Amino acid sequence: MTPSTAVALLNPNAGGGRAAELRRPVAAWLSRHAPGVSLLMPESVDAARAVLTILAPRTRVILIGGDGTVNALLPALLQGGLKVGLVPAGRHNLLAHTLGLDELSWSQALVFALRSPTGPIDLGLVETEHTTLHFAAQVRVDRPGWLGRYGAAGWSVWVDGQRLVTGTARRVLLCNALPQWNTPQGMPIELNDGWFDTVVVGGAGRSARWLRPLRPLGLASAATPEPHRRGRTLLVESEQPLSVRLDGEPLQPSRRVQVDILPRALDMAGSHVAILDPHRFVDTTW
Repeated sequence: MTPSTAVALLNPNAGGGRAAELRRPVAAWLSRHAPGVSLLMPESVDAARAVLTILAPRTRVILIGGDGTVNALLPALLQGGLKVGLVPAGRHNLLAHTLGLDELSWSQALVFALRSPTGPIDLGLVETEHTTLHFAAQVRVDRPGWLGRYGAAGWSVWVDGQRLVTGTARRVLLCNALPQWNTPQGMPIELNDGWFDTVVVGGAGRSARWLRPLRPLGLASAATPEPHRRGRTLLVESEQPLSVRLDGEPLQPSRRVQVDILPRALDMAGSHVAILDPHRFVDTTW
């Protein structure tokens, strides 16, 4: 990779505005180590997308921000056939965590984003009653109420056309990337396997034992939830609006949420590395 084939784009609003503090140190680092790489700080999502539309295909774009930054720019990145390197600087960095980048300093992550080979990762497409959006890491859907109507879950969850037993579970996570401490023990989370993992969170514990005599009546809330299912399409439906979060950011509540996997859709630096060694990525390696 030559410096002219890369550009760095910093989201000043990432991390609640804290990412803007990286402008001067990143600019100084690039001036010293990669003078051919421009640092841009667009003031809005539209301005950032406009920048991406004029880049040549296969240009490497170094995004300095969090999951929200990646998601907001995914349509333009995909349309332009651009490669992506990531320097985590947001409030939500699930994608960076899965890549191991959260163990690096910003300068180490910048070296890695500029120099590491890229490989394809899966993305997702979420569709609600109100919008259709790309995402990289996770969709979270919370059912309405605490125990729904009369103790029933109040929703239906389907993976690849098969209905899941959700019991009294309060939440469903669709994971393409997720911090390992939030996943069932031993469940792999991979960015490039062509699948997502659906995790049912919560269930009929002590607070719901009184519902067990109702099982003969067919109430799903008294059943034991199915904790994990792999798939390519998730559908969640409810009579009441569901709470939906996309990589930590809230969406407008919706009664219907569908998520589809987009296999190997984006070239991302670091997707080929199982474990990163932070000591390899120091400024002097440029």
